Amino acid sequence: MRPLFLFLLPPMLTLSGPLTHREAPRVLREGEAQLGQARQVGTAAVRVDCAGLSQVDSSALAVLLSWQRTAQAAGIALDITAAPEALRNLATLYGVDTLLAVAPATTASHHPARH
Repeated sequence: MRPLFLFLLPPMLTLSGPLTHREAPRVLREGEAQLGQARQVGTAAVRVDCAGLSQVDSSALAVLLSWQRTAQAAGIALDITAAPEALRNLATLYGVDTLLAVAPATTASHHPARH
């Protein structure tokens, strides 16, 4: 399964499936293109929802760090949310957890409120 992107209002990139060395080049390009579009329309912030990631390796960190550099250069705040434990552990292991500020997945992100 390949990661999928959705660019919605409010601006959000949604990742799902694996994000490993196999998917990283394509995902990187697609995300950079989406951030370019966000810059063109004057978007101030983009959320990256990682809740759907099923498998990650260090390539996922490389993609997120690259997106963060691109966003900063464009004056866009990048908010990485619902990071699975494996992604947070890798970020800590490689010492980039403070650079990425990946927010952990929460119960609410996996189980929407029921009425």
